[in-house]
Amino acid sequence: MSNRLQFQPPGRPAAVVFVLVLVLLAAAPAAGLDLVKVYSEENADGAFEFYIDSDHTIPVWLNLEFENLVNLRADVELPYRALIEPGVEGKHLFTLEPTERSGRRGYSISYSYARGDPREVEHDDDHVYLLPFEHGRKYRVTQGYHGEFTHYGENKYALDFDMEIGTPVRAARGGRVVEVKQDSTVGGPSPRYEGRANYILVQHDDGSYGNYVHLDHNGAVVEPGDRVEAGQHIGYSGNTGRSSGPHLHFDVRVPQKDGTMQSIPTRFRDHTGETITIEENRFYYAAHPGREEFEVVFGDDLTDDDFTDHAAEVSRTNSIEIRTEQVDHTYVLFIANGYDRDMDVEVSINKQGFEATRALPLDLRVPAQTESYITILRADPEARRMQFTPRIRYRPSE
Repeated sequence: MSNRLQFQPPGRPAAVVFVLVLVLLAAAPAAGLDLVKVYSEENADGAFEFYIDSDHTIPVWLNLEFENLVNLRADVELPYRALIEPGVEGKHLFTLEPTERSGRRGYSISYSYARGDPREVEHDDDHVYLLPFEHGRKYRVTQGYHGEFTHYGENKYALDFDMEIGTPVRAARGGRVVEVKQDSTVGGPSPRYEGRANYILVQHDDGSYGNYVHLDHNGAVVEPGDRVEAGQHIGYSGNTGRSSGPHLHFDVRVPQKDGTMQSIPTRFRDHTGETITIEENRFYYAAHPGREEFEVVFGDDLTDDDFTDHAAEVSRTNSIEIRTEQVDHTYVLFIANGYDRDMDVEVSINKQGFEATRALPLDLRVPAQTESYITILRADPEARRMQFTPRIRYRPSE
């Protein structure tokens, strides 16, 4: 937000005053809530008194700088940094006093704020986070640390999980909810959607914050002040703000003395209970302590040996049909012979962005009214386009 004012104060025809205010709320997790406002008022002596309003439920660390001061001096050390208590209105910060009674004078200012007190924060690097979704569910990380689309700067240690709109979001760590934005209904990949994301911000006991972003419209089931436990349902994923598709953005961040909020690397608990670092383009199961066991199946773990003995009875259809099973980005292909006699079949596959586990084309003898295994197709995670089309030629076996 920026404002430009140029005016001549009453009673001082020789003085020309200019004011340029540039406000940067660089620390906002989704830049969606404007809870802190710095402003000034001119007093009878031509000095500028600076004040702050904060509607936040927790203290904020204010970082304020003057990029230009002309015939004015502050009665405090600059840049101005201070911890602002929650819920203040009209709190006096400092004064800019004229250095000369005539001539041009003015200022340009920028400020930012971070949640909490950066002097008191020390993230517990030994803490192991839960994956921020339901126990027993599996999702793919579409953008990881240093992701090219949006994971740079304060977001460089963020993770994006591929989720349909309305997927339940769970707290990765316990803490107190300090901010909720859920009024946005729009989203898209353009930078013009910056600041339009719905989010939940949870303060952890060590002063760090769990940041859950791109939530659905009215997609929060918690509100500021609520205490949440790790694994608790807090909201629903969506596609609001700057987003290339439905997903959940999660990161842990800590306030900095320059007024920003920087994301940090985090470790997670996987389905085996091991501590891991999340990698881009991989699928992960969430496993919450004390919950029931569940079946774990990853497409990358499937091999030809799992299916070579596959022989399922099928109905008579007088046709040859291909069937696929998808596990993650892995496809298992089967062929069904709906005739009442054995068939010799040649299978070829036109594919892009996939690799087959068996050499193609493949010659098979498929028994009458039986479904047999063909091959596994694995997607290349770096491929920009992925598609495959099976082609078959067949004749009755001799």
